[in-house]
Amino acid sequence: MSKKYRKPWFRESRGVWYVTLDGRQFNLGSDEVAAFEQYHQLMCMPPEQRIAGDSVAHLIDAFLEWCQIYRSQGTYEWYRDRSQLFVDFIPRGLKVVQLKPYHLQRWIDSHPNWAPGNKRNACRAVQRALSWAVKQGYIEKSPLQYFEKPPAGKRDQVVSAEEFQQILANTSDSPFRDLLQVSWETGARPQETLRVEARHVELENARWVFPPKEAKGGKLHRIIYLNEKAQKITERWMKKFPKGPIFRNTRRCPWTTEAVCCRFFTLKRKLGVRYSLYSLRHTWATNALKNGVDPITVSVLMGHSDTNMLARTYAHLTHDPVYLQSAAQKVNA
Repeated sequence: MSKKYRKPWFRESRGVWYVTLDGRQFNLGSDEVAAFEQYHQLMCMPPEQRIAGDSVAHLIDAFLEWCQIYRSQGTYEWYRDRSQLFVDFIPRGLKVVQLKPYHLQRWIDSHPNWAPGNKRNACRAVQRALSWAVKQGYIEKSPLQYFEKPPAGKRDQVVSAEEFQQILANTSDSPFRDLLQVSWETGARPQETLRVEARHVELENARWVFPPKEAKGGKLHRIIYLNEKAQKITERWMKKFPKGPIFRNTRRCPWTTEAVCCRFFTLKRKLGVRYSLYSLRHTWATNALKNGVDPITVSVLMGHSDTNMLARTYAHLTHDPVYLQSAAQKVNA
């Protein structure tokens, strides 16, 4: 009787095809056709030549499995989405000893439309997986240890009230308008707005509360306070979707980072300016400071551990003569 082998199977949580041969799992990538081609190549090899443990894909898989156990779901998804794109770009079966900095450079260069911050974060995700592999003893040294990440750029886009009204006027569907409005009213991080669920909402206290495991940093609760507009929007959507992320698109699917980026690209064609959810958070903080909210309170409301981030990110206020002149007039008033 001939020996039967398991065929490739799809892991939805990773968006990747795998096959288990001789008790070992092999990452075949996210493309189904390419995955089955690689599967047939593996089947033609003698078992002793099917090397899984020394491939880049294998180490990234191991790192992501560790993230699922020891990091928040949001952190796991952040690394998964970026590192899987890298695995799909490099040659299939590329071993760690074959990995060179130019692989990472060519990958980010292949995405000219990525913002500087996106490119830097993509490099961070891959480098983090390799540095983790060193600490775990999988490899002795990361081949990407000295790779120079591109600069992140500055988030200095401030959206005026008039611009925001134009954005809303050029948004045809209410789900995206509500997402924009609640971001404008709360100053929440984009990942917080996209992931908030009914279980995080305390309507009686007009706030969202993320437990430490689901909050950035993983040590403290993240509390986002809601004004009247944000509270009404939140209440309406949590009634529609009592389980899972409450903010969803017209197809009733939770918003993803990619979907939101596509919507902003559509707006760019109409308005000629590229906006983002982070631009709305940045604007919220700028408006708070200009309206006299003290920096410590602004930092707490934004979820920063201290005011250093605020000072670095919003130093552009020193170049606003109208604001500074008004502030100077209040000193001895």
